[in-house]
Amino acid sequence: MRLTVLTSLSASLLAFGVTACAAPTAASGTARTAFWLRPPATAAELERTLSAAQTAGFTDVLLEGFYHGRVAWNSTQFPRKLSYDAVQTALNVQARGGPRVNVWIETLYWRPDASFGIPVTPLWKDSMATLSMDGRPSLSLSKLGFVDPADADVQATLTALVREVATMYPGAGLHLDYLRYPRETDFGYHPAALAGFAAQTGLDARTLKRQNEGGATSEGWRLWTEYRAGLITKLAGTLTSTYRASGGRGLISAAVFYLHDPLQHWEVWPGLEAAMPMLYTPYPALTRLALLQFPQRQLVWPGLQVGAGYPSLAAQVQTVRSSGYGNAAVFGWTPGVK
Repeated sequence: MRLTVLTSLSASLLAFGVTACAAPTAASGTARTAFWLRPPATAAELERTLSAAQTAGFTDVLLEGFYHGRVAWNSTQFPRKLSYDAVQTALNVQARGGPRVNVWIETLYWRPDASFGIPVTPLWKDSMATLSMDGRPSLSLSKLGFVDPADADVQATLTALVREVATMYPGAGLHLDYLRYPRETDFGYHPAALAGFAAQTGLDARTLKRQNEGGATSEGWRLWTEYRAGLITKLAGTLTSTYRASGGRGLISAAVFYLHDPLQHWEVWPGLEAAMPMLYTPYPALTRLALLQFPQRQLVWPGLQVGAGYPSLAAQVQTVRSSGYGNAAVFGWTPGVK
């Protein structure tokens, strides 16, 4: 399995012109290490977790603030997930020297499948769902209900959500996750996207073929791919500019894919200050190889996973820093993880 994964990753990176090189010098500035955290059920437990994270050396927390279509703060507009204000609680710990708070937004993933037993958010409308070429929503393929970035209600809701975060908690950063399409098949065939693409190109995306007769990517498919990627980039720019215009002063970051995704051009997202590609591999050699594709060492905070089956956090951080990356983000950490 190790050889298969390594070979596959090598081929993917070489396909995009990435070759081995000497390790670069370490990124300048004070190193920061963030961790993703779903807020626990009580404020006291959240305070204990953040205090333990501070002791463990974490400088930032990516606090899950909008998930399952509900928010984890005292919103005046949106349905709530918790009985306490997790963002304010975390900011109180930050004021005492704890980790910097960044509000983690599950941008386009709003609804888990019914099998998870999680109530459907009042924000969800079936008309918002992104669709496959044959008209199926992602709930039918992955059990994750994604909305489409072309939908006007989706855009308005997310803009209002980010505005509220920046207005109520200007010192908290903004962390965008799931700012992408589902990957189980081709998505993005929402009526609004189809209409916008047709108006721009005169083409019906539903009739396009991936390849021409010579086996190369067809011009129509290239245009459709760029159009959908552009919708994601435009939404990213809208959210980051709204955050800043509404008073947000924190870090703007995003969780992104670590291999090339033709629909997620995060390298050009306006306002993005930290990209966290999710390098969840137990093999340091794979991590080093994957990092070769990212020349933007100040922008990239490699995303690592810890826990059973993975190297220690110290070993993984050493791997990324020896590759020239000063900052990192960690998934799976709890106070009991070594």
